[in-house]
Amino acid sequence: MKIKLLLLALLMCGVSVKAQNPLGFSLSNGKSYVELSFKQESNLIVVPIIINDNGPFNFILDTGSESGMIFDKWVIAENNLVDARKIPIYADNGSKITDILVANDLNIQMTGVEATKQSMLVLKDNHLDVRNILGVDAHGILGSELFNRFVVEIDYENEKIRLYEHAKFKAPRKFKKLDIEVKRFRPYIKTRLKQRGEKKVDLTLLIDTGASSALFLDEERHESIVLPEETIDHTLGSSLTGSLEGQLGRVKKIKVGRFKFKEVLASYPEDWRIQKEVKDNEGSITRYGTLGSDVLSRFTVIYDYLNECVYLKKNKNYKEDFKFNRAGFTFTAGGEDLKQYYVATIIPKSPAALAGLQPNDEIISIAGKPIFFYSFSEVNGFLREEPGTKLDLIIKRDGKLYKKEIKLKRLI
Repeated sequence: MKIKLLLLALLMCGVSVKAQNPLGFSLSNGKSYVELSFKQESNLIVVPIIINDNGPFNFILDTGSESGMIFDKWVIAENNLVDARKIPIYADNGSKITDILVANDLNIQMTGVEATKQSMLVLKDNHLDVRNILGVDAHGILGSELFNRFVVEIDYENEKIRLYEHAKFKAPRKFKKLDIEVKRFRPYIKTRLKQRGEKKVDLTLLIDTGASSALFLDEERHESIVLPEETIDHTLGSSLTGSLEGQLGRVKKIKVGRFKFKEVLASYPEDWRIQKEVKDNEGSITRYGTLGSDVLSRFTVIYDYLNECVYLKKNKNYKEDFKFNRAGFTFTAGGEDLKQYYVATIIPKSPAALAGLQPNDEIISIAGKPIFFYSFSEVNGFLREEPGTKLDLIIKRDGKLYKKEIKLKRLI
C-alpha cells in the first residue's frame, strides 16, 4: 500500500507549528554517537520511544514534518495539556474536524538518547486510521527534532539509526555527498526528471521519509510536469480532512546527483495543497513534489542539516524494480494483534476485480496458509510478486467462505 499519511495530515490542514526544542536532545552519558534499531513498515521508519517514563510507543521518523505529533492524547498525562494552545482544523466545507493541541514539558527517551522539556502537537480526537492502514500501532511522528540536533544515519538494509554529534562526525568513505537546502527544518534536493516525449526538467523535491512512495509530482502547478499516457486512478494518501485522490504512472528516469533510476512510479495528486514556495531568512525555494522512501530505502542515507548535505551509499535494494500492486486490491488490518485483513479498495479491471473480490471481504488464508501467519508487509509482498503468479485466497463474505484465484499482472 503506497500511501502518504502523515505529512498530509499537517499540510493539507495548513498547520505549521514549531513545537519542538531540538537543543533539548542529547546523547546519554556524553557519548559521541549511538545506534538504535527501527522497524521498517511499508517503507516507513518506526522507532520505539518513551514519553514521561511511559511506553514504549511507536513513532514514525518523518523528515517531511517540521514538528512531532502524538496521534492519541492518552499517550501523555492531562497535566501536559493544561492551558495548551489549540489550533482548530476545518474540512473543505468549513465544518470543524478537531483541534490540534500543543503539549508541553515532555521528557523523551530512546536508546542512548534523551530530551527534556519538549513540546509536541497532539490530536484532540484521532481521525487518522494509521493503525489499520499501516498495520502497525503507530502512536505519532517524530519530525525535525533529531535531524536538527544530530547527524543522522539511516541504514535501511539493517534497520539501524546512528546519531552523531556534529563536532565528532567524519564524512565516511564510499558515500557520495550531495548538497541539500534546509528550509523551515525540512530538507530539499535538486533532481532532474525525464518524461517520455518531453525535455528534461529540473525539480526541487522535498526529501520525505514519511512518504512510502517513490515520487509525488505536482503536475497541476508545473507546466513541464505532464501526466504519462498510461495511468491508473488511485487513492494516494489520507489526512485529517479525508483521502487524497490522484493518478499513478511512471516516469522514464529521475536523476538524483549521480544516481539514476528508470521506470519510477510517480503519484500525481489532485488538488494537492502543499506549500509550494518555502521561505526563510536566507531566501526561498519552490517545491514541486516529494522524493519518498521507495527511493531513499535503496541507500544508507546520512543527513547533515547543519552543513546542508546528505551522504548516500547504495544498498542491496538499489537495482530493484519499482513495483506496484499487481493484484489490484488494497487492504487494511484489524483485530487486537492486527492480524485480520480486509479488502479495502479494488482497481477496476484488475485481477482482483476479475476474480470477484469485493470491499470488506475478510482474507482468511493466502497461498495455502492462514492469514495470521503473515505480517502486513508480507501480505503486501504477495501482491507484488512477478506477473503471471497465481495467488490463491480464501475470503469470508457475509459469513460464507469463498475460494478465489488471482493471476497477477503488471497494472502500470
